Amino acid sequence: MMVRLLLMLAATAVTGCKTVATYTLKTTGAIAETTIKVGGAVTKTAINTTFDIAGAAFKKGAVTVIDTTTGVTKKVPWEKGLSLSKIETAGRVIEVVRGSQKIQTTAETILKPGDVVRTQ
Repeated sequence: MMVRLLLMLAATAVTGCKTVATYTLKTTGAIAETTIKVGGAVTKTAINTTFDIAGAAFKKGAVTVIDTTTGVTKKVPWEKGLSLSKIETAGRVIEVVRGSQKIQTTAETILKPGDVVRTQ
């Protein structure tokens, strides 16, 4: 880096500022282009990785929980053995919709991916 600076100063003394400015612009442009290419690749990789992780969490499916009194909806990643007792529904009226049918439930009802749990 120091050698380049000395060469640029020597070139300025011999040829004038125009040549050094052109050289500096070309060098800076090449560095900026490389930085943009590398930075873009890193950003793209980070975004793709984030989407892959998020997609993997819901690849198995999810259960939608709707609080009908507040209108708050949340998705709970489905896992084998997920039951109503594992979802915060204590003391509430529960309705589970599977496909287009309401199903009878207890606290131990095992949920399936795509189920919608409505609480009142």
